[in-house]
Amino acid sequence: MKSKENKKIKNATSCESNGIKFKSQLEKVCYSTLSQLGFNPLYEPITFQLWPSFEPIIPFYDQETKKQQEKRLSLGKDIEIKSKKLILKKNKIIGIKYTPDFFIKYKNINVYIECKGVENDTFYLKKKLFRKYLDEQFVKNGTHSIYFEIYTKKQILQAVEIFKCYAEEVKG
Repeated sequence: MKSKENKKIKNATSCESNGIKFKSQLEKVCYSTLSQLGFNPLYEPITFQLWPSFEPIIPFYDQETKKQQEKRLSLGKDIEIKSKKLILKKNKIIGIKYTPDFFIKYKNINVYIECKGVENDTFYLKKKLFRKYLDEQFVKNGTHSIYFEIYTKKQILQAVEIFKCYAEEVKG
């Protein structure tokens, strides 16, 4: 299958294997490695709502966008004001979601694996919120989880050894 550059993820090349379209070569390597080791990795099976969307009730003013300014000027409104004005923003605030690359249910733990090349500008926040979510699930429900951020095949193999040991530790 011919691969193509992934525009959404910097320096990533999307590819396909076993009928699954991966966003990067590392994801493909991770999937095939885990499968060869006898696991059943699920690729992007669940999206977590880390922060809910909401309708703001407190007024918020921000400068108008270039497009809004052009529209205002083209309609002849406030033509004497050439700079961007402060305008009321009533938009719904969209929530923050996160989809880990892989999920494996191994014995009594949930294993989440994120394959990383170059971090984008929002990932570090999503990672912190997701880790907080996992902690809350443990405190609330006793759900044991482990989360990996991996960069190489060698780290995938190391992650497998770590989560096998962790499953034995939490067993008793």
